[in-house]
This record gives sequence, structure tokens and C-alpha cells, in this order.
Amino acid sequence: MSSSDRWSRERQYSRDCEGELRPSREPSPDREPPRNKVKRVKIGSDKEQQVLQFHERVSDLLICTVCLANPNVEVYQCHYGHLMCIGCFYRLLADARIKDEQARCPKCRVDMSRNSCVRSLIVERVLSELLHDCPYCNLTMPRNKLDHHHRDCKSRPVPCIYGRVGCNWAGPSHSVSQHAEECSFQHRTCREIISNVSKADKKYEDEISKYRTVTSFMSHSKLFFTDIVINPHRTDDFIPQLIYESTKFNLFGHYWLIRGKVQGDEHNYERSLCLKLILKGKSNMDVEFCFMKDSYSNVDIIPEVHRHSYTSEDCESDYKDLRLVRPLEINSLLSEKCIKFRLFVAQM
Repeated sequence: MSSSDRWSRERQYSRDCEGELRPSREPSPDREPPRNKVKRVKIGSDKEQQVLQFHERVSDLLICTVCLANPNVEVYQCHYGHLMCIGCFYRLLADARIKDEQARCPKCRVDMSRNSCVRSLIVERVLSELLHDCPYCNLTMPRNKLDHHHRDCKSRPVPCIYGRVGCNWAGPSHSVSQHAEECSFQHRTCREIISNVSKADKKYEDEISKYRTVTSFMSHSKLFFTDIVINPHRTDDFIPQLIYESTKFNLFGHYWLIRGKVQGDEHNYERSLCLKLILKGKSNMDVEFCFMKDSYSNVDIIPEVHRHSYTSEDCESDYKDLRLVRPLEINSLLSEKCIKFRLFVAQM
């Protein structure tokens, strides 16, 4: 036998052996297809308690040093890392501005300012992942999912469908239909509910009237506006008072300025900023003015139109409250080095 015949036989034999050992591509009907093994971990009650205790310990550590509660939104920290929620942080700065003192951390007494304190983003992220109970149904979930859950929670408080006519009931959303069937206001006469409907209509008409006044004011032919910056000062009285004052600006051929004062001291939780428009000079004119938010401010102002008749003897208007959409943001304004807003003035 030649070497070429021997080589061809050995090659054929190796192919036959590979065919016997190679597995078939079609599955056998007697054999089940292989399944992916999934490892299931069952958490017992002890493990759940440990997880909850861990979240409680972390939650107790990440509290505001002022109000001793977990911050809900932005978190600030001093130079040494002590945490403060945004409301307490701005209030400390505003209290220091009113008392003419340096703001300090209540924990370590280090100096604080808007530039020295920074946001703690990692603490905000950890707080958003901690477990919290829904206040309506006591369901436990991460805090970052609570807002979405509150919109669909079946136990959230919902007012009665007859609330407009005077019913003050509020209960779980799944009980609204049952209460509506038993509500006594559905059987009351028109004379009994007309007073409540009139109050609701009057409140609505007052809001519409305010916006109509602002719209009419903005369409005035002699309307001018200017961006105002007021800076804090101290009076020369025996007990110095905090006042805000702007530089002079020119409107209608006369010089004007804005002066402001703070209503409420460091012991009052509710504060307000009052402003007046002062005419520097002697002239007789009727003026309407309105304070609004400027282009770079984060504080929303509710526009209100004020009117004053200036004479040679009366060159100052009365103090007008600067109404804010969120009143607690007054501390954010007072914590700034200066307060900025936009003034609209129309000559009548």
C-alpha cells in the first residue's frame, strides 16, 4: 500500500470519528432543553430589619444642624462639613444681616457666607435613595420615588366634589365616591349654598381684577422701566436700623430713588420687605408703579400696581410690601449682598 492511500484512509477514519462524537444540532425529543439557572435570594425578616435599621442610622446622621430634620431639597455644608437645609442656611444669613453680625455655623462656630458654604451633592444623592414611608399609606420606598407615588396613591387626601358649595371634607381618594353619595350638600337648596358660591366667585373675581389692573398698567403709553439695585445700610440712630437704598435714577426729567425696610426682626419667623418710591425734588404728578422680577433673579414677585400723587410737600410714597410667590424666599433675598428687581413707572 502506498503512502498516499494510507493517508487518505486515516483521514476518512478521523472524519467518521468526529461525526460520531459531534453532538446533533437538533434536540432529542426525549431530552429537555437546558434551562438558565436563576439564583433566587429570599430575604428573611431579620435581613429586612437590618436594612431598615441601616437606613435609619444613615438618616439620623444626615440631618440639618439647625432644625434637626432630613433636608428635602438642597443641602449646604460649612467649611468643616456640618449640614444645613437650604431654608435654615438662608435664615442664618438673613438673621446675621438683620443683627449686623457675622453668620456662623451653629455647630462649630466657623464663619459662614454664600461663598464659603457649598452644596453637598453626595449627601443630596444619599438622602434621595434612603427609604421613607408614604404619609398616606405607610408604604416604604426611596424618597426620589415619593413624589410620583403621591400622585397615584389611593390613600392621598382628596377634597369632596361639593367643596365649592361649602363641604370641607377631605379623605382618601378611594372614599370620594362613597362620601359623595352620603354628602349632605347634595340635598341642600340653592338658598343654603348661595353664600358659599358667592364667596368663591368673589375670590376669583378679585384675582382676575388684579391681573386686569396689571395688564392695563403695562399697556400705558408713558410707561418706563429700569433695573433697580438696592444695597443694605445702617441708620445713624441710637439703635441702628437696617435699611435698603438704591442710587438715584432719572425718569420723566426728575431724579428718583427706592428705599426699603424689613418688617420683622430676627425673632420673627415671618418677614417682609417694604419698599417706597421717593421723588428727589419738588413737582406735582400722579404716578403708578409696580415691582417685578428682573431677568437674573430666582425669586418670583407677585406684581401689584400702586398709585401715588406727588406734590411739593409729599415727595415719598407709602411703604408697599414686596409680595413673593413663596414668602419664605425673603430670607434668600436678605442673604444677598444686594437685592435686584425691575421697576415699572407710568405717569398718569
